[in-house]
Amino acid sequence: MTYLFIYTCFAILFFICCTFAQQCDQPKKTARFNCHPESSASSEECLARNCCWQPTMDESFDDDIPSCYYPRDFPIYQIKSSEATSFGQRLIIIKQQSTYMPNEILNLTVDLFFETTQRFRLRIYDSKNKRFEVPLQVPPIQTKVNVTDYEVSITQIPFAILIKRKSTDVILFDSSVSPLIYADQFIRFSSSLSSPYLYGLGEHRQQLLINITNEWKKYTFWTRDTPPVENNNLYGVHPFHINLEMNNDTSVNFHGQFFLNSNAMDIDLQPLPAITYITTGGIIDMYLFTGPTADDVIQQYWDVIGKPTIPPYWSLGFHLCRYGYNSIDNLRAVIKRMNDAQFPYDVQWTDIDAMSSLLDFTYDKIKFNGLPDLVRSLKSDGKHYVNIIDPGISSTQPSGSYPPYDDGLKRGIFITKFNSTEPIIGKVWPGLTAFPDFTNENAVEWWTSTAGTFQEIIPFDGIWIDMNEPSNFVDGSHDGCTNNSLDHPPFVPHVLGGSLYTKTVCPSAQHKLSSHYNLHNMYGYFEARATNLALKAIRQKRPFVLSRSSFAGSGQYTAHWTGDNKSTFEDMYFSIPALLSFNMFGVTNVGADICGFRSDTTEELCTRWMQLGAFYPFMRNHNAGKDQDPAVFSWTAQQIMKQAVLLRYSLTPFWYTLHYQAAVLSRTLIQPLHFEFPNDENTLGIDQQFLIGRAILVSPNLVANTTTVHAYIPQNVWYQYPSGVKVDDVGVFVNLDAPLDKINVHIRGGFIIPMQIPGDNLMLTRENPFTFLVALSSFENATGTLFWDDGDSIEMKIYNYFELSCVANILTINGTVLNYRDLPMRLELVRILGVTQTITNVIVNGKEYVDFFYNISDQILVIYALDLDMIAQTIQTIQWT
Repeated sequence: MTYLFIYTCFAILFFICCTFAQQCDQPKKTARFNCHPESSASSEECLARNCCWQPTMDESFDDDIPSCYYPRDFPIYQIKSSEATSFGQRLIIIKQQSTYMPNEILNLTVDLFFETTQRFRLRIYDSKNKRFEVPLQVPPIQTKVNVTDYEVSITQIPFAILIKRKSTDVILFDSSVSPLIYADQFIRFSSSLSSPYLYGLGEHRQQLLINITNEWKKYTFWTRDTPPVENNNLYGVHPFHINLEMNNDTSVNFHGQFFLNSNAMDIDLQPLPAITYITTGGIIDMYLFTGPTADDVIQQYWDVIGKPTIPPYWSLGFHLCRYGYNSIDNLRAVIKRMNDAQFPYDVQWTDIDAMSSLLDFTYDKIKFNGLPDLVRSLKSDGKHYVNIIDPGISSTQPSGSYPPYDDGLKRGIFITKFNSTEPIIGKVWPGLTAFPDFTNENAVEWWTSTAGTFQEIIPFDGIWIDMNEPSNFVDGSHDGCTNNSLDHPPFVPHVLGGSLYTKTVCPSAQHKLSSHYNLHNMYGYFEARATNLALKAIRQKRPFVLSRSSFAGSGQYTAHWTGDNKSTFEDMYFSIPALLSFNMFGVTNVGADICGFRSDTTEELCTRWMQLGAFYPFMRNHNAGKDQDPAVFSWTAQQIMKQAVLLRYSLTPFWYTLHYQAAVLSRTLIQPLHFEFPNDENTLGIDQQFLIGRAILVSPNLVANTTTVHAYIPQNVWYQYPSGVKVDDVGVFVNLDAPLDKINVHIRGGFIIPMQIPGDNLMLTRENPFTFLVALSSFENATGTLFWDDGDSIEMKIYNYFELSCVANILTINGTVLNYRDLPMRLELVRILGVTQTITNVIVNGKEYVDFFYNISDQILVIYALDLDMIAQTIQTIQWT
């Protein structure tokens, strides 16, 4: 025992000497950067990497503080040369010795792009060998901008970059906090954060605000088919975040970072605060957006990845789908039930159960006999139809019997095995399947031809692309994967399942552009692009695509839904931060499966969810359990749901204008309260309420068996909807009455909301008269806009655009563009909220008008029966005194 004690003492002494010889003294545990990001670090593994090993027990941070962390004298890069360029600056940096990852690259080129006043780009890549880069079309900037609101400083030894905001001196980026490691399959770099408050980093199920004040967080990015649960990598990859800057004068600025990389990665956050990116390939390609508002950051981000597409007008209506109709009779029964209930809806969908043997581009001619005629009947009633197509193409049908596979094989458009021309075979719904390579332009032609042939049979209006992570029911392939480093890299991020080929295609599989290892996260992006192009070619109309998987820039081509959620109140809540985040990501046309996809809903839950879903950008009720279409519930529940949908339909001109502004002006459709009221600390982290177009505040009831909502009403002028009564208590949290038949909606002063009298579906509603809801601000003014076209043209060249303003008791309707005249645009009613003086006289276009009334107690003026031709002249006015 004595010898054991002496040995232990010597071991401890040796460990302490080695540790401090490595400069491991780090007084702030939050400043430790993890040197062993793999699970289950040991002292032997840590010291073998020449890192510091100091286990700690700190109750304030759970067990997340790394025991293995980088010493201050860890090998570093230093600047070898520097030269000015037309775009900014180019550096060559070198490292004298390799560290712990194989195939480390010791000679790197660093390009500093001063792209715009508010946008900076950093690229670090191998000086000698070309590496994979994300095939995303970004703005090619070759000339340095003269004036920036950021200042960039370079440290030579060790190489580091520091970026500050000039106006406040706040640090936006500082890479000196931790070593840069740049190996072939392991790239790691860090930066300090301006505050512990972030938004973004999707797709993950989480609260809207990421708060790392007292918490370490890890986010993994590798597209995966899995129901949305917390702490898992999910369907999409969006390595973009917005960081708050808390200024000394209590004001708030925002800036953003976008890591343009499509490889598997982890992003670690720690309460220093700091962020660490670890990716398994590609290059470092980082954008910094300086805002300074959250809206500015988002616009600057979209300038890089592309603006969202404007959807066809009909797609803004209510969509109905179910996995499990199972027969044409059941589908007809649902449609009849909805019609008998006089329930408004626009789009009927079918899931894979309508296919023949689960084969893409088919329908079951026995169970769904008559489906083509049913679709044509729906279309004759002004409705539309969307069907599902999965990427997995059956490879086992008799030769010559299944053209999608036969033709695809002839064209050579499938993803192939490693070092082979043979398609890699996985397993999805129809059994053994091949996977189209949508990076191959021949695949786009094949996809278009195949979908076009099917469209001649069933005249679908949109395509739903599911399972496109891509999902695979076997790991890698039917024959397994290789033993090479693509399938078994030296570092695997913390992906669900533990390997990069779990329930997907082998990373070593080959696309035309590169390996699946590099392109996996973009599979849904390229399929959405191909489907968008196919629909344009087939229908010669504006395409509607719904994709489960997404990547930065997917919003240019597709809408998105949040996947296989569950019928719970918790899932209903999580839909709100998800939709707000995807609006930041540029996928603005987004929704969740209303009432829940998995498990059976309840009448209370479905009623509440239909009320909330009426304010989703994309509104679809879809499930896999028992019937949950609105008409299946009690008469009372039906009426509540119907009123929610009719309210949505009345707001469709407002929604459509928001989509236009997103596509043209880079504005989100829905916003968190904090983005609109950043200097109000009460709004920080609110994600059970949201704003639509900055003008409509939605405060849903998200808790079962309750009749009140605890909500925040920001400091501003607000009016209750539909009563129009002005809210007295603002800038405070309040308890709002929320019985089952009510969702709390407030209209913000200073906005004009264009509306329309609703009908049974949007195609019928389009010919109905318009109404304007004018909500006066504290200065008794308001503004708004209205965009209007045929709702289906690919090129938006023929349209009407109105600028609406209300100043000094005069509402001005200014038709700045008036070249769409296929349908009449008549204004029937104007409702003005917050009119403080009694009104006795109204003048319309210079003529006295008598059809109005003024509610003294509620201060509401209603001017009705106008029948005003909105496109008759450029400027029209309505005045009251």
